[in-house]
Amino acid sequence: MRAWIYPAIGLASFWLELTAIPYLSIFGIKPNLFLLTVLVLGLRWMSPWLFVYGVAVGIALDVFSHGMLGVYGISFFIISFLAIYVGSAIYENTLWFTMVSVAGLTLAEGLISISIFEILDSTAPWWQWLSQRVLPAAIYHAVLAPFLAWGLIWLERLLKFTESVRPRP
Repeated sequence: MRAWIYPAIGLASFWLELTAIPYLSIFGIKPNLFLLTVLVLGLRWMSPWLFVYGVAVGIALDVFSHGMLGVYGISFFIISFLAIYVGSAIYENTLWFTMVSVAGLTLAEGLISISIFEILDSTAPWWQWLSQRVLPAAIYHAVLAPFLAWGLIWLERLLKFTESVRPRP
């Protein structure tokens, strides 16, 4: 796959995260567009560049969110691996599979991040974070994932990927 596509998607995600995503907040839960792009790209494309993209957007999220550098970088790296593994294990990439996979992988990323926070600070309220942040975000991500997947399919058609760089069907 063309390596320039990941920085372009990352910059577009960053711009949308700052401008449009705050308006999509429902009951204080905002979707994490960086995580959504890592998950949908991993389910759709099998590319080693996704690991680099996952770490880069994870560290960017660390810098702009809580200041503990590396928490999201590590969790996004692990989740990018899991997303590629889950995406390669399916027969057909359907809408239903995308929604269920994104919800499950969002829960896994939340558990990984909370575990890292728990290691760094044992007084962290992990159960409260899980029930009030991660679980609602997983449901919200599952609802938004098909729209991002449709945008990715549109991008594939626009760029006319050839068989040598073909994403998964």
